Amino acid sequence: MDSIIIKNLKIHAYHGVNEEEKIDGQNFFIDAVMFIDKRDAFKTDDINKTLSYSSACKIIKKVTEFDKYNLIETVAEKISKALFENFHDLKKAEITVKKPEAPMKADFEYVAVKIIREKSDYNG
Repeated sequence: MDSIIIKNLKIHAYHGVNEEEKIDGQNFFIDAVMFIDKRDAFKTDDINKTLSYSSACKIIKKVTEFDKYNLIETVAEKISKALFENFHDLKKAEITVKKPEAPMKADFEYVAVKIIREKSDYNG
């Protein structure tokens, strides 16, 4: 299966359990690997026969910036669901939400959650 990949999309958003995270916000980095059969696009060189990574970035930004959630697990799930709702040819998605500024007393690069969903997870 073919994939379209967005790596480290930087978004300033307001997710977290602590109140200051919801007020001040912080940077999140999103990875999205979207699996789709795009042989027709490769054969025809037609942008209308593929998944637009520009549109995918806009969807991810809208979902991530619009609401405030306690858990980055919820953020990942909302992103995944929105991608499947907007891209009907999408077969599988792997979403990683990274939180490099998590308010913890520890030396770390980032904390993250990764989910893998298939079309059937949302279509019964």
